[in-house]
Amino acid sequence: MQEGGWAEVKTLNRIASVLLVESTILCLIASYLLINNSHSFANIQSTATLVIFNVLFVSLMFQLNGSLNRKLCLLTLGNVIGLCWNFIFNYFDVAGTISFGENFNILYMVFFPFLSSLWIVSFWSLSLTILHHDSSVHRKFNL
Repeated sequence: MQEGGWAEVKTLNRIASVLLVESTILCLIASYLLINNSHSFANIQSTATLVIFNVLFVSLMFQLNGSLNRKLCLLTLGNVIGLCWNFIFNYFDVAGTISFGENFNILYMVFFPFLSSLWIVSFWSLSLTILHHDSSVHRKFNL
């Protein structure tokens, strides 16, 4: 490939990286602004869950194999899944509070961290599977 072609590829990779980081930030903003419109303290937990997920994922991201764009794509996908998960649980909290009263909100606040760990652990295992570097396969096929 010519030098001009490599420059275009590098530019496109940088643009993709910036767009993925921006979409991750937009997921955090959407989680804070849209979910926190209801008057429940439990909904602040959803934004905190996404922040904790991002911090832990970024701290592990540089130790895993794969391109930066692949890692950022997985981070963005995790944020979108977390945002959807938090929206579903927000509506579940609202419906439960309307049906069962304010005592349901206390139960929701207790179980929300455990329920949030379901998507975090499953997504991390998926990410580790995608970004895992199996040296035995590379030795066998001389890759």
